[in-house]
Amino acid sequence: MQTLEKRIAMEKKMVRHLIRTAKKHGYALARIWDGEEWVKVSTESEAMDLVFNIDECSIFFKHPEEEKAHCALIVLGNDGWDSIADNSMGGKWDAVMEECMEYSDKLCEQA
Repeated sequence: MQTLEKRIAMEKKMVRHLIRTAKKHGYALARIWDGEEWVKVSTESEAMDLVFNIDECSIFFKHPEEEKAHCALIVLGNDGWDSIADNSMGGKWDAVMEECMEYSDKLCEQA
C-alpha cells in the first residue's frame, strides 16, 4: 500500500507527462473543464495548479493542424498511475495517448 504523498507524487508525474507529451507532439494547452466552468490555461504551471485543486477535470489540447481539440479526463485519488481515466481518440492524438499509457504502465509497475 502506498502513502498519500507517494500517490500524489505519482499523479503529478502522470499529468505532467501528459502535458509534456502533448506539447512534444505539437498540441498546446487550450482549456480545462473543472466541472463547473471552462478555464483557459496556456502553461504547464497553470494547468498543474488547477488540476491539483480539484478531484476531476478534463484537460483540452489543440493542434494547429487539426480542426477539433482533444482531451484527457483526469481523476485523482485512486492509485496515481491511473490518473488519466479516459481520453478522446483520433488524429495525431493517438500517439500522445499511446506514450502516456506506456508511461502509466511503468508507473504501475513501480507502485
